[in-house]
Amino acid sequence: MLTVMTYNVGAGLADPARLVTVLRDSGADIIGLQELGPEQGAAIADALREEFPHQALHPSGIPGKGLISRFALEEPSLLELHPGRPDLRATVAAPGGEMTVIVAHPPPPRFGRNRARQDALSRAQIASIAAAATGGHPAIVLTDFNRTGWQAAYRQLRGAGLIDAFGTVGRGMGFTLPTRVSHLAYRGHPLGEVPIPPLLRVDYVWHTPHFLTLDSWIGENAGSDHLPVLAELVRVE
Repeated sequence: MLTVMTYNVGAGLADPARLVTVLRDSGADIIGLQELGPEQGAAIADALREEFPHQALHPSGIPGKGLISRFALEEPSLLELHPGRPDLRATVAAPGGEMTVIVAHPPPPRFGRNRARQDALSRAQIASIAAAATGGHPAIVLTDFNRTGWQAAYRQLRGAGLIDAFGTVGRGMGFTLPTRVSHLAYRGHPLGEVPIPPLLRVDYVWHTPHFLTLDSWIGENAGSDHLPVLAELVRVE
């Protein structure tokens, strides 16, 4: 059995010390992070080395990614699938056998000027993520997908053969965004600290049919504008 977690940590919105506590207490074996900021990355590297001795951290803010694991990471590398917004891939030597783990963060759909070009880049990125995950080996995709279940990109991943863990057995609605108004929080405006109920499900654990989802749930808020998603998986191949 394997517990995995995905969390967009808001490019610094999640307080580093609080984030460390949430990650430590999550019970996860493998955690993928999006929008990892420098102070958050430094706190994870310093405080979670014992619990998650295998780490690939690229703390660069909005495009930042991180993968921390209780199991060895082999050949972690950035996937340059979208200009200035790399995704992260590694082979994880889990007890049940090796698997591919991808931490992905396609940009949200654009409006207005340059929309067509940006949407084309995002579609190509999502197609490449799907291809990287469905090459025949066990794979998990941990993502802030920036899209809901009624959008075409969601159907694109499902059509490629990936399984939405929370969509299979999740508890409740699974809303993860927004928990606060991020652009106000970044500016230090007091209204940015006001909690709001999330209304969108845009964060996902996807996996190939090599796994069965036993459970999936929304994790604890560490201060980001997103909530984390966790899933308990068992290998069935």
